[in-house]
Amino acid sequence: MSKKLWISAVLIITVLISGCIFDKEKVNQNSTLNSGPIPQTGLPAGFTFMAIHETTQDIGGTSINSTEGVYRYNNVEDVYIQVIKNDNPETLIAQYKSSYKDAKYDPFTEISLNGHKATQVADYTTKNGQNTQSYSIIWATDKAMILVSSPTSDAKTLIALATATGY
Repeated sequence: MSKKLWISAVLIITVLISGCIFDKEKVNQNSTLNSGPIPQTGLPAGFTFMAIHETTQDIGGTSINSTEGVYRYNNVEDVYIQVIKNDNPETLIAQYKSSYKDAKYDPFTEISLNGHKATQVADYTTKNGQNTQSYSIIWATDKAMILVSSPTSDAKTLIALATATGY
């Protein structure tokens, strides 16, 4: 009886493991096809690539499809790269910036990134009764707006991942 139970357990484990391996191969295949400026290897120190998936972004009150890369920084914070394909990405950036029109501060700082202009955006939120600052970085390529964001208060962390895009 115990021999049959042991063989059954081995068969079940084999099936479960093969299912996990199959799913992992499927994710890797999809991420290779859609990755574009979403780096998966050669990442800056502290970053781990977690996943890539399709999602939507709210820009200027409009929900727009995007591809998102998810990263973990130092096993603590999640950092995201969203790529929003569009024939006029500069218009998307203007719409994104318009959501800050009522800010009581200047949230935009122009920076240089991989030899082109990008915008670092400061955002303030209240967490546990305290004001916290977080950053995002936006820029345009020929056919996409790229947004790197995280709840981190360290702008250098985002700049490091944004630079890894090569765009």
